[in-house]
Amino acid sequence: MQVLSRLSFGCLLMNKLDLYKPNLIKRSYMLGLLISIDQMINALLAGWPDETISSRVHREGHRKAERLIDTLFWFDRQGDIRHCELSYYGELVREHFKP
Repeated sequence: MQVLSRLSFGCLLMNKLDLYKPNLIKRSYMLGLLISIDQMINALLAGWPDETISSRVHREGHRKAERLIDTLFWFDRQGDIRHCELSYYGELVREHFKP
């Protein structure tokens, strides 16, 4: 039963990753600066240095914090995928690196 649930979770993750469309448009200097400040705060809070707080909140499953952040960034979504989940998928596909 546990193997089945892992497999179905993996299929769910792959389906959502298939729905995700990376944003490869060059970011503005100001947005890049804000993202770097976000990453620095995350690193100071013992997180991974190259990850945003939004991505970390989704990855670690902090549901209340994720709801709060998703509410603050209500405009950043792709269909059913909201801000924190988008940030997590952006980290997975390494969207923030230069092409």
